[in-house]
Amino acid sequence: MPAMSQPAILPFVHAHGSPGEIGHTVGSMLAPLIGDHVQAWMRHVVAETGATRRAVLEAAAGFRAPIEAHAPFLWEEIEGMARGSGLALEELLLLQARAEVLRALRTARVAPSPECTTFAVGGRRTTGGGVLFGQNVDLAPFVEAFGVVVRQYPKGAPACLMYTSAGLVGHNGLNEAGVGICANFVDDPSGWGDGVPRYLLSRLALREASAEEALAAAIRPPRAASRNLLIADRNGTFVDAECLRTVVGVIRGADDLLVHANHLEARELCALETPTENSLCRRRRLEALIEGAPAPLTVADIRAFYRDHADAPHSLCAHPFEGRNIKTVASVIGDLAAGELHVAKGSPCRAPYATYTLATCQTGALSVTIADPFTAVA
Repeated sequence: MPAMSQPAILPFVHAHGSPGEIGHTVGSMLAPLIGDHVQAWMRHVVAETGATRRAVLEAAAGFRAPIEAHAPFLWEEIEGMARGSGLALEELLLLQARAEVLRALRTARVAPSPECTTFAVGGRRTTGGGVLFGQNVDLAPFVEAFGVVVRQYPKGAPACLMYTSAGLVGHNGLNEAGVGICANFVDDPSGWGDGVPRYLLSRLALREASAEEALAAAIRPPRAASRNLLIADRNGTFVDAECLRTVVGVIRGADDLLVHANHLEARELCALETPTENSLCRRRRLEALIEGAPAPLTVADIRAFYRDHADAPHSLCAHPFEGRNIKTVASVIGDLAAGELHVAKGSPCRAPYATYTLATCQTGALSVTIADPFTAVA
């Protein structure tokens, strides 16, 4: 592994105003990257399904109606992004519903790859009792190139700070009310269908002022796909929602801790599947690292945990192996008291975490800093 000479960090965009104005700003600032992201997903879906470009865009267009109906502020943001980036609405809809479109166009079922390991911790387990939450974002390797951090100051809603992919309006993040959310994969044995795309559920949660309100908002609309949502607030409420298309299993944090990977754990859902070794290993390892910590945890401790390679190839820091072409494309740690996201671009074993803040320069804050002393070694 070559020594790292210059840190590679994610692009950062600040946007404010109405949803349409925010979308226009993000679209304008990230236009080339969003365009490349659309083409990358188009190539991926076509290669995986054999569908034509026209068929892919037609499938994506079907998600307009549920977004307009159940998340009109997001539709306004997507329209603004289309104007700012010069891309067609159907192309941006492909990014919002990328997994749903891929699965809908496949002619045969393909076993899904487990993706991402999430946590929330606070109280006696952290320095000062503050709440930390986070996610190793494990996806197809090509997604790494499109990661971004977006800070929004919208009219009539809490300011928020999010990790996402260029052109996708939601993934994980935190808001000024002290709510944080991570979103990872769980499968629904009954299949997927019509509804709001799974990535957008996070944005519904980030408009709320508590974990319980965020949970209610995120599970209210009909869902196109299954999704696991881990939600925390600065008061120490942790809740995990295993969202199948028509039923939700809820798990609540205990003893200042909540950890989740990709298998169903809720009492009413766990019998629906057989957990994979990969998901079981990652979940068990992260919980063991947190519970075995000799002192209250800091962000630096969590950085070390997410760089862990124990149980490889089923490690927290994920790398592709035969049968699972998935890697950690970003590592995200949120600090709800500080209003910060600490994000590593790509595998955290090979990159520093940059710190992105919800505070702006009007308060004297630097939007992006690097305090992580880590350097990749040969």
